[in-house]
Order: sequence, then structure tokens, then C-alpha cells
Amino acid sequence: MSLTGPFFLNGVIVVTLAALLGVVVLWPRLAAGTPWHVAGRVVALGLANLLVLLTAATQLNATYLFFASWGDLQGAITGHVVQTSLHRGGAEAQAPNIPVKGPAAHTATHVPPLARPVRPSGLVAFKVHGRISGLTGTVLVQLPAGYTPQQRYPVLEAFHGYPSEPLNWVRIFHIGQAVEARVRTHQLRPTLVVMPQVEIPRGVDTEGVNGGPGQPQVETWLTRDVPDWVGQRFRVIRNRNAWATIGYSAGGFVAAMATMLHPAQYGAGIVLGGYFRPEFGPFYEPFRTGSPLGRYYDLPRVAAHRPPPVSLWMETSHADPLSYNSSARFLHATRAPTAVHVVILQNAGHRDSVWIALLPSALQWLGANVAGFHP
Repeated sequence: MSLTGPFFLNGVIVVTLAALLGVVVLWPRLAAGTPWHVAGRVVALGLANLLVLLTAATQLNATYLFFASWGDLQGAITGHVVQTSLHRGGAEAQAPNIPVKGPAAHTATHVPPLARPVRPSGLVAFKVHGRISGLTGTVLVQLPAGYTPQQRYPVLEAFHGYPSEPLNWVRIFHIGQAVEARVRTHQLRPTLVVMPQVEIPRGVDTEGVNGGPGQPQVETWLTRDVPDWVGQRFRVIRNRNAWATIGYSAGGFVAAMATMLHPAQYGAGIVLGGYFRPEFGPFYEPFRTGSPLGRYYDLPRVAAHRPPPVSLWMETSHADPLSYNSSARFLHATRAPTAVHVVILQNAGHRDSVWIALLPSALQWLGANVAGFHP
């Protein structure tokens, strides 16, 4: 019996309705003031409320796949998750070093001092207007410890999921601490983490793509405007092997898309529970799957017909249908010079705790295989 299947979900609903009906029928018999009758009323109301909460929890879980199976739930409780690592395509340490022609951010020789006050945590928030896309959005920047304009840094551009915001990387994933921990153990070079707003307008599931005429050009904002802005205001390394992406869920698609379609800017990407073609919500669908834009954003098609020299670290799970099917299709299509390191979990849902646990190993991979991030 599946945790997210109709038999279990409908069964919980039936049991809950039966319990509520039972409380209504039995309530007159429990109306007396004796201790036993009072205890009976408390137990009846408590059981009914617990079943209502269970119904809500199981329906919510089925919608968002926090726990994809009973095995996933058991693994979350015990902390034991079986995983397999595979490699596809070219060499992970070589792909980001292959020269690629195309548009990339210009980096300033002299950068102005930061006008915004820097918090003790090193986090700074900005409102950025994109010159090319015309969009304006929030960008959070996590400065490395001891940041100085005299030193050049690699850039990790982090994309949040949906619905969410850039601050999720700080509040939930603690990306600054995760990066700094790898730096202290000499597994990663001090890195500038850039977290742009993906939902423009706010609350819309843009999937980070460009819509048609008159629709938001979010891909251009994320992959052209934000890197250009970073290059002019922070002392960063220009080489593409010092620029990488990271994202979870919908942000995982954005990370894969940005890296695969803009290899002159990004040499590598980290995809946590992502997928490889856009999955729009019910209220925004800027193009159809079979349209020219649909084919453009079909990343397995890109991997098969024009594979770029980039390296990807990705996580998926057999129990995560949102991620697994398109990830399997992408892996099947992958060929050199694209290089992929994939971690496949046996039972894992689509939730933050899975990705947070894998973040240290993903960052370690970045420092070991992508030259610009090597300590």
C-alpha cells in the first residue's frame, strides 16, 4: 500500500469521516458529568482531531511529496538512506576547463566599496535592475569571511525552489555556514554566493525561463543581468571554471538550465532534486512543450544534440517522481563533453532535509573537480 496512493489516502478520509460520525452518534451517551463520561468525551474529541490532522498531513504529503514512500519515511526517522553514485559523459575535472565562446559577464578591474552595511554574517541584500531583461528583483550576496576587494573570488549562483525566496538559502539551508565549513577544511576556495530572486513577478512559478513577447525574461535576468551586475560590483574571477550554479527542486531545473544553456558563463552546476524541463504551475504557462521554446528548454534534448563542456553534480531518487523520470532521461542522453556525477537515493522524497544532508558532499565535489573553486 503506497504512502501516496489513493487506497491509503482515501482510507484515511473514510476512517476520519467514520470517527466524526461516531462522535456525533455517541455524544448524547457521553453527556453525563461522571469522570468516566468526561474522559470519554476527551478521548472522542482527541481521536477525531488527530484523524483530521492525519488526513490533512497525508493529503499535503501526497501533493508535495515530502515523504515519497514508507521506506522514505522510515529512512527519515532512522537517518539511514541507501544511495548509489554514477558517472556519465566526460571527465568532471576537465569539462569546465574547455574554452567556450559566448556571452559572459565582464569583471571590473576596480570595484567600488560596498555602499550597503554588511551584517556580521556577511549577508548583503540589493535591489538590482537588469539592463538586458528590464526586470528588477532582489539579490542576496553572501560574502566569504574576510572578504576584501583586493582578492578575486569564484561565484556560486544559488536558485531557490517554488514557492520560496532567496532568503531560504540562508534561513533553511544555511548556505554561508556550509560553504565556510568546506573552506575551513581546505575543501573549497572562499566563495561569493549570489542568491537572486527567481519568481518575477513574486509568487509566479516562472521556472526561471524566458516567456514570449510581453512576458518576463527571467532566464536573461538570471544568467546575463545578475552575472554582469556581480562582475561590476565584486572582485570575482572571470573564467567560467570559477562560476557555478546550485538549485533545489524548481531551482534545480534553473541551475541545470543555466549551466547547460550558458556554458560560457558557468562551468558547473549542482542540481538537488531538480528536473530537466520546466514544470509550470496551473496559473502560468508561457509556452507549450512542443513549441520552439519548449524544445529549447528540453535539457535532455540539449544533452543529446549539442552537449556543452560542463560538469553537473545531481541528486535524484526512485521515490521522487517529480525529479526521477526527467533525470533518468537526461542521464540516458548525456554524452561527452558534458560530465555528470549523479547520486541516486533509494527512498527519498522531495524535501529540504534530503538536500541539506547532501549539501556538504556536493560542495566538496565542486572544490575537488572545478578548478576555480579548488582551495
